[in-house]
Amino acid sequence: MGRKLALIIIGVIVLLALAGGGVAAYLLVFAKKPVAENAEEAPPPAPIKRPAFIPLDPFSVWVQPEGQKLREVIVIFHLEAPPDNVPEINSKMHLLRDRYIRELMRLDPIKVPVRFETKDLAELRNLLRQPTEEVMGKGLVTQVLLLNILSPLK
Repeated sequence: MGRKLALIIIGVIVLLALAGGGVAAYLLVFAKKPVAENAEEAPPPAPIKRPAFIPLDPFSVWVQPEGQKLREVIVIFHLEAPPDNVPEINSKMHLLRDRYIRELMRLDPIKVPVRFETKDLAELRNLLRQPTEEVMGKGLVTQVLLLNILSPLK
């Protein structure tokens, strides 16, 4: 009988330990933590603003394909800017367009391969970067993007 009693007591102790462990696990993992009354909540992160892309009217550029005569092509630019800057950019757009026309008119024909793509005219983006900053101000426009080249019908 002494042995049976010892086994029952050990069994009860094991059951109590398992129950205590279960309660402790529940409190640590699943129970909601009380919120302190004076704890200030961190403000939610500000939403990420995607850049705005402002289309420009097409511009005419002269190119010189290898072994061919001069050709006029139409290039399409967009301005990349933070969305908050769009109204200010639009208010100065007529000045920027005038400056771009003057820059592109004084430009010598661009040497390109026979079959050229937008990447072959990448120097135009760099050429227009400085006039953009002079007209718009530094940092208002993030980037000048050359989107496409159109060849006029003959």
